[in-house]
Amino acid sequence: MTIQAQLAHAQDRRDQGPNRILAERIVNEGGTEQLQGLVDFFLSKPHKDLQKDCVLTMAWVGEKSPELLIPHIDLLIENLNSETPRVVWGSMIAMAFCAHLVTDKMYDALPKILDAMDAGSAVTRDHGYRMLMTLYQTEMYQENLFFIALEQIQKAPSNQVGQYAERLIRVLNPIHKNELISVLEEKNAELSNEYHIRRLTKNIKKLHK
Repeated sequence: MTIQAQLAHAQDRRDQGPNRILAERIVNEGGTEQLQGLVDFFLSKPHKDLQKDCVLTMAWVGEKSPELLIPHIDLLIENLNSETPRVVWGSMIAMAFCAHLVTDKMYDALPKILDAMDAGSAVTRDHGYRMLMTLYQTEMYQENLFFIALEQIQKAPSNQVGQYAERLIRVLNPIHKNELISVLEEKNAELSNEYHIRRLTKNIKKLHK
């Protein structure tokens, strides 16, 4: 069966089941040649539904075997400019899974990543932020990434602030603690939803300990 025939929309499916199965097959069979076949099909510019399937399959591959995506990082970065939202957020998910293997490449792509986060869906922002946390853990990038993370927290929708704070706290360098507390306290004062306030207050207390 061809790569194309295994994709969800080729089977008149709207769920991710076939794409997951294809990703598992690619990983279990060694991957490189089969994944290249998927990329080649994507580059042939099929219908946009099949393009989405290709990229989401790559994301599932990245979850299982992120090293397989390394030869295709430039394509994923380029996809952040796509006019198709699912191609954008599928590419961001795939990149987040393998960012720890290509930190230099991801750091160089930060302007495109941040632009895509600003313009994208909640899924795009969440996985982009996850990538930022990976880069933050690289010492040479840490200072710059800390201020980028603070900016993301400051402009995040109220339902994402607690999550973003928690992700940063998990990897936080103690030298950044006081500045993070200050930003979170300012942000907390802006919130109106009681659940969001309680969640962020809990994280602020954790930092004060």
